[in-house]
Amino acid sequence: MFDLIPLIKAAGYLGIFGIVFAESGLFIGFFLPGDSLVFTAGFLASQGFLNIWNLVSLIFIGAVIGDSFGYAFGKKVGPMIFKREDSFLFHKENLNKAKMFYEKYGGKAIILARFMPGIRTFAPILAGVGKMQYSKFLAFNIIGGAIWGIGLTLLGYYLGSVVPNIDKYIVSIVLLIIFISITPMIVHIFKDKNTRDRILNTIRNKTKYVNKLVVFNWKMNPETLEDAINIAKESDYKNIVIVPPFVFLEEVGKIIRKAKLGAQDLSYKDSRGGSFTGEVSAVELINLGVKYVIIGHSERRAMGETNSTIFSKIKTAMDSNLIPILCIGENLEERKSGLTRKVIRNQIYSGLSLTNRNNKPIVLAYEPVWAIGTGKPDTIESAREIIGYIKELTDQNCRVLYGGSINSRNINDFLKYPEIDGVLIGSASLEPKLFF
Repeated sequence: MFDLIPLIKAAGYLGIFGIVFAESGLFIGFFLPGDSLVFTAGFLASQGFLNIWNLVSLIFIGAVIGDSFGYAFGKKVGPMIFKREDSFLFHKENLNKAKMFYEKYGGKAIILARFMPGIRTFAPILAGVGKMQYSKFLAFNIIGGAIWGIGLTLLGYYLGSVVPNIDKYIVSIVLLIIFISITPMIVHIFKDKNTRDRILNTIRNKTKYVNKLVVFNWKMNPETLEDAINIAKESDYKNIVIVPPFVFLEEVGKIIRKAKLGAQDLSYKDSRGGSFTGEVSAVELINLGVKYVIIGHSERRAMGETNSTIFSKIKTAMDSNLIPILCIGENLEERKSGLTRKVIRNQIYSGLSLTNRNNKPIVLAYEPVWAIGTGKPDTIESAREIIGYIKELTDQNCRVLYGGSINSRNINDFLKYPEIDGVLIGSASLEPKLFF
């Protein structure tokens, strides 16, 4: 992969010029060798395979002309290039990175980008898109081309002339050059707090959610299908259950690959037994790819849903091989009166009294009603205590989650305890990037 010597020998002056030109200003050139190519060519010149002065002249000219071509292309095509779809040779992400880099450093970016693979290709195009004054662009282009093209080539030539048997170390030197080339880009990325946090969170979350179940309950959000699709794409991770409104279930189900699909409710009525306007059956949910269904959420209970209705829904879900997520929890008055355990016990027994006979999976979500949407979750100690009590009451195959004002800042405070099997997240789940 890194043995450029046969390539350079076969390509000759014209091939080297073509590669430098393409990597400097063509979309298709971003993956070509740059720094390592000119350094290795310099080394070969020291061994007598190439004339060093012809070589540096061609590399310098190729770099300057390549950048100028990129500038002209960007100026002519303009914003249209940002509307292109990603393809094998074109990735909008590379262009956006170059755009941010260019906006931050201005004209100096033309010089700095010379030493940053990928950005080196797109920086002159962005200068054209931004209609940078050409005389100014050309000045920075010539300076950058000279420092990069002539400097790296002469470095390879010098080391090849003074270091005995350097050909034994050429691969290691090329790897070092590549590492040095991408270091400024890495530093630039990690200087941005949002980008840094997103990368670190992604690394952490690869292990943080292992053996945990994280349920994203969108409630009556968002307002458009486009937003729903975007949120679903950003939420598509293992151990995540995405629970959108009914109207988005089908499209979200088509988008996700790693996450599971959940529904916010279901009807216990048999769709073959009559007409039930506004209801959604278990069969319909299954046909859309739904695996989980939330039942007994406090917001549904507040609208008049009774323990009897909840039991019927749980039975319907389990008979249909859907996994119910039964929500239980006390309100503030019950909490203050010391009735938490009594309320929890009654809700569990009324919901599960006849449903454990087949030992089918079920999820319990402890959501203290007074904590939902308030921004004030239960204390860790209290949540652990209640979840421990719930597990004492249930000996069947179930997991117990905590819900109530969970967000990206406090999620790990709950998930780090083994007795808490996961979390149920409401409105905060509409910004999944904060969790990953």
